[in-house]
Amino acid sequence: MPRLSPYVQWFEEEDDAAQGGARRQRAAWLIRDLPEEGGEPRRQVLAYLGPRPAVTAALREEVAALYPDVDVDWDAVRHAISSESGVTNVAALSDDELALRLIDLARERGLDAMDLSLRLGYAQRQVLPELLGLLADAASVGRFERTSGSVFDYMAERHPEYAYLLYKARLLFQGEESLLADLIAAEPRGFDDAAWRARRRFWQLRLDAYRRSRRAPT
Repeated sequence: MPRLSPYVQWFEEEDDAAQGGARRQRAAWLIRDLPEEGGEPRRQVLAYLGPRPAVTAALREEVAALYPDVDVDWDAVRHAISSESGVTNVAALSDDELALRLIDLARERGLDAMDLSLRLGYAQRQVLPELLGLLADAASVGRFERTSGSVFDYMAERHPEYAYLLYKARLLFQGEESLLADLIAAEPRGFDDAAWRARRRFWQLRLDAYRRSRRAPT
């Protein structure tokens, strides 16, 4: 369903100025949905806000001049791009930043590793400790980045269960708990080979959809 008012959406882009070569970062865009009869709404880009967005007089004047018919709730935009008191705005973090700060982000929200694992739907297999063990090794993290361009993309390509955990953690930290609950409920159950293959297909489909959604507008 299209959103009636303009809203902030974050996408990943290359940070060419990053030391040591291009790295991925999250950047904000001001978006609105244009209804399409009989189809999905079309996304219209109103303004590029960048990796450290702020509502400035210049931005408001630019949007007003380019789109005089669009009524922007600037207070809502400020709220969307600002961090809650003492809590990191996870929407502004890249997937790799989320991965490497996973436990710190959980602690900001009063969760330890066991709490986080349970909230993400892992009551039995210890997927989170396995992932944290990999991310604690700086040499491995460097290898993941060299191989696939990012830690998250390496996981999505080689270890989808770990990338899927990171995706669910993003939903939790961004307050999208209803969607997270739906994902956990929909995940195939069972312990035989057929169930394992079904879960792997499920993870991959969700990850493919998420990776498409994070691409910046052209």
